[in-house]
Amino acid sequence: MSLIVFDLEWNIGYQPKTFQYHGVELTLRGEIIQIGAVKIDDRGEVLDTFEINLRPRIFRKLQHRIAQVTGLSQGDLEAGVPMKEGLTRFVEWAGPDAEFAEWGLDDVPVLKQNLFLYGLDESWPNRWYDLQRIFLQYYPRKEGEGMTLESVVDRLGIPKEEPFHNALDDALYTVKICRELPLAKGLAAYPDEESQLIEALLTDPEAEYHDVQTFLGRMEHDDYKTDPTLFTVHCPVCGAPLTVGDIWLKRGNTGYYTLAHCPAHGDWFLRFKLSRRDGLHWNFARCLETVRPETLARWKRQEAAQRERIRKRAEKAAETT
Repeated sequence: MSLIVFDLEWNIGYQPKTFQYHGVELTLRGEIIQIGAVKIDDRGEVLDTFEINLRPRIFRKLQHRIAQVTGLSQGDLEAGVPMKEGLTRFVEWAGPDAEFAEWGLDDVPVLKQNLFLYGLDESWPNRWYDLQRIFLQYYPRKEGEGMTLESVVDRLGIPKEEPFHNALDDALYTVKICRELPLAKGLAAYPDEESQLIEALLTDPEAEYHDVQTFLGRMEHDDYKTDPTLFTVHCPVCGAPLTVGDIWLKRGNTGYYTLAHCPAHGDWFLRFKLSRRDGLHWNFARCLETVRPETLARWKRQEAAQRERIRKRAEKAAETT
């Protein structure tokens, strides 16, 4: 096994920046100013390292909070390698079949957005791992314990010999955490995108689920309620098309559900869970859930409140026209 553990530092602007991705407007999460990466074997031994500072083209002025955190200066940015050249070097160093690991899930989306913006292949890398997920399997989080890189380094008693928020140093600290894990086992058991979505969707141990499906690589967040490919469902009992409701309620940060009806077999919940792990595309997991008296009562209360909010917004809009 050869794995690349990496960390990015990126600059942001004082105002949001958007860009067009295949006709869809996306918000730029950040422009990379520093890359640090380490190739390791399955024991966490370092095989090679990569480090580069980049000169941003979009967010050219170093945001003051980024300067405070990273210790970088405006001069450091201006002395960096041009973005496309630096990203190309990184891609070539890592290789076309590289598998990446990061502490959390923040860096790959930024990397892919930047690759696209500078005319490189944003489909790379196609396999990456959140090391926090593997870590928590073996070191369950206790109340009050943080999950920042520094807090976990402290928790494991790893000496802090270099400052944090330097990309290569952070990648090396992450490698030291990897050495405290059964890394090969954790990577081998790591679920793919579909499995993670389904796991995040089917969270109620008392619920009865049907027709679990996934839809990957979509462009629009609202496809769950605007694209018939996603919201066309059939009764699990008789197979008749279900009539889907017009009110969608939110469940968690990226979950949505509505009521769907079969004339012969009554109501079902149509549920979706969304994810945008790569920063570019939406992935969806969908299921039908059997309605229970307590879940239906909760739905009706929340639906009534949502309809009232819609009514008040409509009235307010009418007053201003």
